[in-house]
Amino acid sequence: MVLKRGFNNFIDPISPDELAGLAMESEVDSRLVSHQDGKWQVSHGPFESYDHLGETNWSLLVQAVNHWHEPTAALMRPFRELPDWRIDDLMISFLYPAAASVRISISTTCLSFRVPDVVAGEWAKSCK
Repeated sequence: MVLKRGFNNFIDPISPDELAGLAMESEVDSRLVSHQDGKWQVSHGPFESYDHLGETNWSLLVQAVNHWHEPTAALMRPFRELPDWRIDDLMISFLYPAAASVRISISTTCLSFRVPDVVAGEWAKSCK
């Protein structure tokens, strides 16, 4: 299920820079999906640098952000009426140019909403 504009007056609790920083931590499950030379590729974190990324065709995905970044855990509260065994984690993805989505994994289903008008962090702008 996709909730477009799922939260009224949404204020992003994590910046692209913070998300990129989390993906550099060895304890955090992350991946970078890119399209290069006509092929889709995936690299798993932790990442040391984002210097090799161009201005298009890539997305950074970070799993269980709610376990590592307290402000994002608040995004799980509206779903707390579900039993614990139905809720997996909060995955946040960021792609360049500027867009983001938040995915809450609920058991075998996935609820996701797109965060409109997210501005890319300086780290993304300098990944040329």
